[in-house]
Amino acid sequence: MLERKRTPFRFLFAVLGLFLVVSLSSPVRVLAEEGEGNPKAGRHLYKHYCAVCHGISGKGNGINADNLGDVHPTDLTSDSIDKLDDEEIYEVIEGGGAAIDISYYMPPWGSVFSEEQIHDVVAYIRTLSEANGQKISDVVRFVDVQGEGDKKCVMCHSQEKTLLRPIAPNIGHEGSKLKRGWLVDFLKQPEQLRPIGFMPFTKSRMPNFYFTDAEVEALVDYLMTLKDEGIDSSVLAGWDPLDPAEIEKGEMYFIEDYACDGCHKSTPDGPGGTVGPELSYAVERIRPEWMFYWIKNPQLIRPNTPMPNFNIPDEQILSILSYIYGSSESASAAKTVSNERAVDPMSLKKGKKLVESKNCQGCHLIDSFNSQQGADH
Repeated sequence: MLERKRTPFRFLFAVLGLFLVVSLSSPVRVLAEEGEGNPKAGRHLYKHYCAVCHGISGKGNGINADNLGDVHPTDLTSDSIDKLDDEEIYEVIEGGGAAIDISYYMPPWGSVFSEEQIHDVVAYIRTLSEANGQKISDVVRFVDVQGEGDKKCVMCHSQEKTLLRPIAPNIGHEGSKLKRGWLVDFLKQPEQLRPIGFMPFTKSRMPNFYFTDAEVEALVDYLMTLKDEGIDSSVLAGWDPLDPAEIEKGEMYFIEDYACDGCHKSTPDGPGGTVGPELSYAVERIRPEWMFYWIKNPQLIRPNTPMPNFNIPDEQILSILSYIYGSSESASAAKTVSNERAVDPMSLKKGKKLVESKNCQGCHLIDSFNSQQGADH
């Protein structure tokens, strides 16, 4: 493995606790007045994005807290947080631990949250301290989640659909995202892909509908027609998933630079977090071109995903793909395979009817929008 070690402050995941190490000479954005921010809106954001590590109560005891090796999330109720000003808390949320030489396991949220939303999270963190003694209503309405203009609803909505809180993925992109063979097997015997659930803490999983083989084939025929037209396999031009040098670089980026192992396991029994899916079978499940766009900007594909946007350069994404795909025992299958096949129109009609009759939209969005339309590449 390439020699690179994380900062010696790695053990300090005092994610929000050691902001005082920020250089006083570093440029700081002009922030709102101390105490600004809507703590009710911040509570919703905190529970969706932060509580898996910091805990619902903020005591650093989230369900993913024990999966971070020798680091530990900060207790946000501690006196040390009270001694920090809002500017310091804002900086670590915006830039992540790497920006101020603390743990890489604290991701940057500046590309996901607006300035207003970061202020809201800071305001909510202030309420967690016993010294502040504030109480926030258990009811957080979606109208309380502030955004910017047309972006107000994208934290919980995909495009203009009306499902407030889907508990399963948008299946309007299956033909661009999933490999046909994997989807056939999954529908026959569904398994839980995310231990904490598609939406954090729901622990949701798809029920087994006991479809017949003919029904599965019809469903998959239909779902493979639902595509994200922004996903283009040309991004993989020249990519070799079996290049040992690229696999090695990808491992460094995955573990050392971006701390992907904070949320994902690379092997079923290995170390890593439980927030996202385990990645060792990604070769069989996910089309690599979709994975490229997902890593590049996950919010374009799923606006409310809790996965951070690290603004990773394209060449580094390809290296990470080599680590994910090339280190698999099925690496020879890593290159894109076609989902297309000659389909009887009656099979498509039957598959669409099954989606409707099983009320798939009770849990899933079905939105085949172009995720990359208007994206700045």
